[in-house]
Amino acid sequence: MKPISRLGIGSLSVIQLILATVIFLAAAYLSANYFKVWDLSKDQDYTLSDLTQKILSKEALAQREDPVLVTVAFRKTSPYYQRVRRSVEEFERESRGKIKAKFLDPVREPDAASRFASAYNLTLNTDLILIDARPKGSAAPNPNLTRYLAVEDLVIFQTDQNNQRRPIGFQIEDRIATALLSIVEGAPRKLYFLADKSPVESGSTESPWTMLAETLLRQNLILEPINLSDTQSIPADAEAVVLVAPSYDLEDRELAILDEYWERPKASILAILDPKHRPAKLRAFLRRHGITPNNDRLVTVQNGRSINQVSAIFTDFEGVNEGLGGQSTTFDGPTCSLSVRESAEDLNSQNIFPINLLQASPSFWGETRYQEVGVLPEFNSAEDLRNEQGLPVAAAVIVGDATSDEAAEAASRMVVISNSHFLHPERAREEQIDFVKNSVNWLIGREELVGVGPRGLRTYKLNLVGPEVTFLNNLILFLLPSGLLVLGGLVWSNRRA
Repeated sequence: MKPISRLGIGSLSVIQLILATVIFLAAAYLSANYFKVWDLSKDQDYTLSDLTQKILSKEALAQREDPVLVTVAFRKTSPYYQRVRRSVEEFERESRGKIKAKFLDPVREPDAASRFASAYNLTLNTDLILIDARPKGSAAPNPNLTRYLAVEDLVIFQTDQNNQRRPIGFQIEDRIATALLSIVEGAPRKLYFLADKSPVESGSTESPWTMLAETLLRQNLILEPINLSDTQSIPADAEAVVLVAPSYDLEDRELAILDEYWERPKASILAILDPKHRPAKLRAFLRRHGITPNNDRLVTVQNGRSINQVSAIFTDFEGVNEGLGGQSTTFDGPTCSLSVRESAEDLNSQNIFPINLLQASPSFWGETRYQEVGVLPEFNSAEDLRNEQGLPVAAAVIVGDATSDEAAEAASRMVVISNSHFLHPERAREEQIDFVKNSVNWLIGREELVGVGPRGLRTYKLNLVGPEVTFLNNLILFLLPSGLLVLGGLVWSNRRA
């Protein structure tokens, strides 16, 4: 028998050890730099929304030479630190090198925190995120390229019955995406709200105007009030004209101002109607463009009860409804039906193209005797309106040569919604806010930002009584460890046998 060479065995062992180390280091390097993340949460809570992805893909950000620096100055002991860190890391990962994240604990790193505060001329008296889009080498902070997001901007708080303020959700992605959009686009665009045609109060925090203004501001858009009675024409810098629940009709001079604006290239109008008010001249203006608000209320009857909470479904028109097509929503408050003359030859010959955007469930009909009190409504084919596909509650209009790429850019656009109550903060639903955002972005020619926006993450409080808390503590501290110990003993005993 040939003798065993200990030197050969030792050399082989060393080679195997070296190869194992190389394989381990290579696997660690590859897994740290090339990996795929799966979001296994039910509602994809940790995945950036379509709208955020589009913001990250905007040309102004994608073609930057220097990455945008996002500094997270949060205490690691903060209850929001891990949530904020995961969100910022997701932005960094999806930006393909255009965003660089830096994490700073002001308590554990006082020297670095002092340098950071001095560089940006701020006081770190609260946790915050700083977004810096200045070119590399810039000395002084530039307010146009710098955004500050305090913890108060990232967390949704609510005051409970005991008058204690507690967190109920997060809007981290929404706030960061909004800041990035305002940086890459620069000065916000202006939309003019016809204040003297509507009783909506612009100063109240519960006002639909305030709700709409805050929604648009997150899209880098400013809603500017204007009185038609005090102006000679719509300002030249208007990206769109907005009417919210108009209750007062247009005078002839004011109608002429609106007509003059509408004849401009790329004019845009957003009309959110309250069915309780029927301004005749405004209604005639809409009817000339193929959309007529009907004198009815959408209702249905279920189990002997009248239902006026309208269930509606978004159509597949991707210009506005990208990501929403086929989804349903519910409108509170009164809603009237719209007559939308899609594919009407007389309108098409004038390059006027109405489009249905949102239609009620087929079970709803347009009840014309809605003013009768105490009477269960019943569909009357001679007076009421009904459609097998559902009656429209929102529609769009394109005026211009939509078939030509060059002429389509100068086409005018309008969106009409037959319910204004959904803008109230307590009634607004996320898909309806997305629909408003999409409508405005489509109106002003910003189709690349049409899509489903980020969803605010909610936290929920689990109320447990004393015995339930005791059971959970015993389960975690004793039963689970004991179970693992017993299982390990059984495996060891089985192997010994």
